[in-house]
Amino acid sequence: RPEWAITAKVVNSLTATDKKTVTRSFTPDGRRCPANTPGAVSRAERSSKWYGAVGGRHVPLCRDKRAAEQMLRKLETDDALAGVGLADPFANHKAEPLAAHLADFAAHLRAKANTPEHVEQTTARVRALLDGCGFRMPGDVDAGRAAEWLHQLRQTRPSGIIIPPGVEAFTPAQAATVLGVSGAAVRAGVKRHGLAAVGNGKARKYPRATVAALADRAGRGCGPETLNHYVRAVRGFFRWLVRAKRAGSNPLETLTLVNARVDVRRGRRELPVDDLRRLFAATRASSRAYRGLSGEDRFTLYLTAVTTGFRARALANLTAGDFHLAGDQPTVTLAARFNKSGKTKVQPLPADVAAELAIYLRKRPAAALVWGGTWARDHRGAEMLRNDLEAVGIPYSVEGPDGPEYADFHALRHSFLTLGGRSGIDLRTLQELAGHSKPELTARYSHRRLYDLSGAVEKLPTLIPTAEVQREALKATGTDPGCTLVARTGFNAGPSLSVVGSGMGVQGGSVEMKEPLGIQGFGHGPSPAGNGSQKRGRRDSNPQPPDRQSGTLTN
Repeated sequence: RPEWAITAKVVNSLTATDKKTVTRSFTPDGRRCPANTPGAVSRAERSSKWYGAVGGRHVPLCRDKRAAEQMLRKLETDDALAGVGLADPFANHKAEPLAAHLADFAAHLRAKANTPEHVEQTTARVRALLDGCGFRMPGDVDAGRAAEWLHQLRQTRPSGIIIPPGVEAFTPAQAATVLGVSGAAVRAGVKRHGLAAVGNGKARKYPRATVAALADRAGRGCGPETLNHYVRAVRGFFRWLVRAKRAGSNPLETLTLVNARVDVRRGRRELPVDDLRRLFAATRASSRAYRGLSGEDRFTLYLTAVTTGFRARALANLTAGDFHLAGDQPTVTLAARFNKSGKTKVQPLPADVAAELAIYLRKRPAAALVWGGTWARDHRGAEMLRNDLEAVGIPYSVEGPDGPEYADFHALRHSFLTLGGRSGIDLRTLQELAGHSKPELTARYSHRRLYDLSGAVEKLPTLIPTAEVQREALKATGTDPGCTLVARTGFNAGPSLSVVGSGMGVQGGSVEMKEPLGIQGFGHGPSPAGNGSQKRGRRDSNPQPPDRQSGTLTN
């Protein structure tokens, strides 16, 4: 049939796959070698892959012929759709490896004026997840595998570090070799976690327990906050792919953040006012320098950090010309390029702090950095502050309800916002001073301890009724023992009130009882006939006024 013949012809053209003839060079013993190798023998062979013609070009398919035919059909269909403007707009980007996209993403972050540290850290986290899950091409990405890799990241597992038996003390070099890290990393871990060490300098040694503790920490899973950093980085990468028109959707959009409060690995605490004063006094008098900063330098640095809330990078880039200390309102201006929010920040200063800084900065050039050096670039602010805290006897870390709480350099920002909140500054104003985009971020920095809550509760008005209020309430309900008679009659006796026919009179506001209560009708026993009283077997808890139409009581 003609229809069948046409269909067969089309099918035959779609399955026109073939293998190429290629020339390869071999050594006399049959091994592959370059073509210019002396003594090489060349021979023609058929390629292992099948090839097909699409759009006037030969494209490689695969080794299986049936699969190659299916691939050729797909390629020809895509080529035909592209001819009428119906091609997949993401086809070219899908063919690029994720590593190439990640390199472009890093260039995008640098173009946004992000710091080199942020760019390197973000791309490293994305690369770790892609490599850990085996994602090479955009089509390989799967949210389930990514979630499983993140889950394993939090699990504690054996570190695989074997400590030599029988050795009770290790030199720094030996400890670094056993742990597989640098000597600087060993020193930092020992100091950060307060582990034991013996001796100083070349005689310094670490006990076996110290090395074992560092080995255990090497196998400890990451905390939830670190996990959230991975999630934010990888979701940001794929969102950029969508915005850059390189992908139609974000395959990892379903990854969610975890509650970081259940396992706080790096909690920070605020320093009380008394501790800050002791720290400032001792640091100012210190004769020891740290990375070029004298005691006076560190004193003014800490003082500015606590009274402005500026971060370490911002403080390290302030110049003397950024301080405007004359006039009624002294301020310090932080340039937008050094502010995390990317906005210029003009921060007011307390008058006493401005006076201290005016003396400190009076001989400094306007363009000179006030607290420059390597302390901020190398992230040594916490170590610097820790040394000064230890010198005055203030603990660097204390045990909190959710784990250790540290007083590192960023804790000075916590102290600024906490002291502001305790001084009565409202949350909206604190948010503006901190430069936060949301008040929830400010609330995380402003700590409230039990004594703060106790002091706030003490400001509540007293709710326990006084004796006078309680008597008034009893009178209103008719349950006051001293006013039983008035309550039962249903009205208040005034000076001009007289009760006729009952034998009771009121003169001058006092009640005069002329007959026994039983005769007057207020007793519990049977009443005489004709007195109009009702028999009551028990005291009425809700007495009602007597019937005024009975004629018994008259005004």
